[in-house]
Amino acid sequence: MRRSVSGIVGIIGGLVDLWAGSSILTQNPMGMNITGNFRLLGYLLIILGLIVLLTGVSMFVRRTMSRFTGRLMTIYGFVMLALGLGMIGGILNAMMQWSLISGIVMISIGFVMLYSGLKMSRKQM
Repeated sequence: MRRSVSGIVGIIGGLVDLWAGSSILTQNPMGMNITGNFRLLGYLLIILGLIVLLTGVSMFVRRTMSRFTGRLMTIYGFVMLALGLGMIGGILNAMMQWSLISGIVMISIGFVMLYSGLKMSRKQM
């Protein structure tokens, strides 16, 4: 996978995480209060989104890809898959609207990040 494509995938993945985290923190479905666990998950998604976004930008701008970056992308891919499955499976859908669509997007980006990360980990560029 080309370096610029991997960087763009990281940028998109970071933006999706930022959107999901901010959606959890700003939406209040059916007048319910957001509990501490959901609020913590929202903040963790925002932090994850910032980290993934910065990794993607650095890969895109510096055009560098190493085994370490590949391992990071693989970890990000697994996390995105788990979050997407949680949204589709109904675990996280009480926290935000559009959880099915965002779950599908997270799973799709997670697979691409996983593929990109595994490919980068195998060969040094």
